[in-house]
Amino acid sequence: MLEPHNGQALSPKDNRLLAPKGSQARYTGELLLRTRPKTYRAIVRELAEPNASVNGIARGYRVSNHTVMGIREREAKSIAERKKHLVSLLADVATVGAERMSEKIGKASLRDAAIGTGVAVDKMLALTGQTPAAIQFANIVMPSEEERAERRAIDAKLDAIARRLAAAQAPRE
Repeated sequence: MLEPHNGQALSPKDNRLLAPKGSQARYTGELLLRTRPKTYRAIVRELAEPNASVNGIARGYRVSNHTVMGIREREAKSIAERKKHLVSLLADVATVGAERMSEKIGKASLRDAAIGTGVAVDKMLALTGQTPAAIQFANIVMPSEEERAERRAIDAKLDAIARRLAAAQAPRE
């Protein structure tokens, strides 16, 4: 390892500055593992979570996106194993929850069992890359400016008719 004149080791930033022109620094997370092992392990755990975001993890642990991506690459096998383990656990929770729901029909804790089962099923589906079948989409068609003008004109005509009818039905003195 190169050392500056003061005898201290160079930081990764300094190493990049000394790297040959055109070469890219290789982010592996190794430095983070040596200096902040708890943070490194926490990042590995978070990478195994469904919907884990590199940007969110990087912000949360105050590391660069490149470091998180390097850790993801370096720990791909252990992350995959952790995801597999989580899928297994959540499948068990979903099974137990479904069984409990069938036992608790008509009892007060059904709501709690239903919520727990739904969460477990959603997490299990997210970890396996599947989507729930009950997703519903609503398409809302917004009117164009011409359609809005036409509707305003119709509304004005209807308002005029309503005023005439109200005037005709008003008691005369």
